[in-house]
Amino acid sequence: MKKWIVCLLALIVLCTPVTASAEAAGWDMSVPTEVTEEVRTLFDRAMEGLTGVNYVPVCVLGVQDDTYCILCKATVVYPGAEPYNVLVYVNDSGIQNIYELWIDRHAEKEKATDNGEQDMSAAEMNADIQYVLYLGTNDKDTNKPVFTQAEAQEKAREILIRHFDGFTMQEASGGWVDDGTLYQEYTLVIYLSDTSEEAVHAAADELIETFRQSSVLIQANPTRTEFYGS
Repeated sequence: MKKWIVCLLALIVLCTPVTASAEAAGWDMSVPTEVTEEVRTLFDRAMEGLTGVNYVPVCVLGVQDDTYCILCKATVVYPGAEPYNVLVYVNDSGIQNIYELWIDRHAEKEKATDNGEQDMSAAEMNADIQYVLYLGTNDKDTNKPVFTQAEAQEKAREILIRHFDGFTMQEASGGWVDDGTLYQEYTLVIYLSDTSEEAVHAAADELIETFRQSSVLIQANPTRTEFYGS
């Protein structure tokens, strides 16, 4: 029952219009909610290579131009992490977007307010969003490296330091299959904490332009941050 309540709430979120209904925006809401083998295969292929968060599809909410909106349970990969709800948009090209749904958290906050419980726990005070950026380094048009690996690290470092007080950057190898051909590229994985979505997007805009990318994958993972010192 809880699964279907979450599906219904997510469907309401998806259908909440800014200027038009979901149907008017081109979404087909009549598709079966079951995660079929075909959808699961598409989902698993889109998720290949993603680390740090485990996504489990719950139900399909709609389809638009071969893009599926799938309600998922997401869990950050660290001991004791609590699952949360997200909308994942995928198609044959891979992940198009990931939106977090704060349904459970809003419900908990409203309950606490109703009971007059305003005290924040230590965990709540340390609540944070960790942003993870996956930056490809091949030109979006030629699929050739824009910089050497050393140059790519230095260029990314120069941009990040202008936007943030601190960051962590790791090297990785990204890959995807297009028309049966495997493509790979040198990839930088960037971890950011204690910042805002606006600051992340501003840095992403500069990274996209500098590295000649069509987009940068951004994950926003709820976590707890503590600057510990003895």
